Amino acid sequence: MGLPESMTYKNDRYPYIILTPIGNMNKQIRSIGHKFERGLLSRINEVIADQVKHRSLPLDRLQRYLSVEGNTVLPVSFIKDDTLNPYLIRPELFLWTELTGEDGLPFDKRFLYDTNITHLSSEKLEQHLIEVIKDHLFVAEIAEHSRDYWLTKIAASFDKHPLVQLTQSKRDVIEAVEQMNQSALLSQLKYPEDVAMWRDHVTIVMRPFRTFPKQWFTGRMEMCRHDKQLGFYSTKRTVGCRCDHCDYTVYYHLDSDQVTLQEEFHVERARKRIETIEHQFNEIAAQNKDLTHQIQELINMKGKLRPVQHTLDEALSVARQIERYQEDAAVANAYPLLEMHHKLSCSTLPQRGSESLLIWLSRVELSDVVLFKQLLAWRNQMDDQVNAKAVDLLHQLQVRLDEAEYTEEDIIITIKGHELSYSAVQQVLDLVHYYGTDHPAHTLVQVLAGKSTNKLRRLQLHETRWFGLLAEWPPKHIQRLFNQLEKQGWLMKQRKGYSISDFAEEVM
Repeated sequence: MGLPESMTYKNDRYPYIILTPIGNMNKQIRSIGHKFERGLLSRINEVIADQVKHRSLPLDRLQRYLSVEGNTVLPVSFIKDDTLNPYLIRPELFLWTELTGEDGLPFDKRFLYDTNITHLSSEKLEQHLIEVIKDHLFVAEIAEHSRDYWLTKIAASFDKHPLVQLTQSKRDVIEAVEQMNQSALLSQLKYPEDVAMWRDHVTIVMRPFRTFPKQWFTGRMEMCRHDKQLGFYSTKRTVGCRCDHCDYTVYYHLDSDQVTLQEEFHVERARKRIETIEHQFNEIAAQNKDLTHQIQELINMKGKLRPVQHTLDEALSVARQIERYQEDAAVANAYPLLEMHHKLSCSTLPQRGSESLLIWLSRVELSDVVLFKQLLAWRNQMDDQVNAKAVDLLHQLQVRLDEAEYTEEDIIITIKGHELSYSAVQQVLDLVHYYGTDHPAHTLVQVLAGKSTNKLRRLQLHETRWFGLLAEWPPKHIQRLFNQLEKQGWLMKQRKGYSISDFAEEVM
């Protein structure tokens, strides 16, 4: 850290100033300028001398930071042509970085003050210099520890903030409120006026907790893991810590070892409100015992189906294959036991492990609220014969699949009067399997149409067994064939050409 020695220039007339060149490849100062610039340097030196004389300033710390000696307090820079830089250097330029004299100091506006010192009256110049000295002293104090040290201090203080601690202690309730506020179960609760009022209250209650980015709660006193920008505010002896990715900033106060948040809230009021919002929902849910009993019944049903889960999963897979062959057939929904298994498998139905109805119901996720209306029909499926029913169901579906599967002569695609059998489709899919991702679609069309072009001959595609397979088809209809095969799930479009789908692999 500090100024490279090779780029510092002392002048006995200005003992409190160190002169330095600034700008790319500007490595030396040949002259300190004209009368105006020498007069300005004298005024700067006088103000600094007065501050040193009448204030107890820790100059040793500042000089260690700047890597200077003697009475030096501030650097003043010169740009090319030995012209005084009217903008003083910010102390952050030297913070936690090594500067070399090889390329010169960077002329970067981020590390220069905005105030043009050549336009200031004596009074304004004094005020500006006092602020600059204060900034340099503060950053010099910061520089006595590493960047990681300060980030650790800020993270630890953030973790101790009362609102952060409240958020941590009430995290299960906070998450439950957010989840429940978006849950489809709300539409099934009685007394919709109470539910609407509860949701209105949620907007107010959750405001303090919604100001925090979720990534800042890792539980390891480290805030989020994104890069941070640190800002330094000497007047309040504060370090700002900002994450651009999360769009969030906290402010660490050195003297109190505490942080203030981007927006502060009354913590005790927030505590009472989050407890009240949980209590209000629990009262609403307690008046909906029919609904909670139905959810518990669904949980029990799902548990009773667990021993036959493998059989029903296999049956569902077979049903989906049948639906591929028979596009208009909703096979799975035609069997109540299978439909029940599918919808319950797609639902999250945890056992009630908390006294709070809010926390329990917030974790319930139904594939469809229509489940409640199907309960009566499903009850008839739940008896001692459920295992035998599952085995019989799988057998029935396997028989249906055998009947639905194509024979070689089945016509499965028709394009503008041109019919294609299952056997011919298999050959087209074979072509795609071997060449589909290596060549664009129009090349495959030319192969099937039997167009002996120079390109096909060069690639030797005219010698393949697929050449001329659809010679009687107009080329534009062959392109439509590819579109139809993609639409029916046989092919998948790639950046270059096609590939065959998993369904096609299974069928073939």
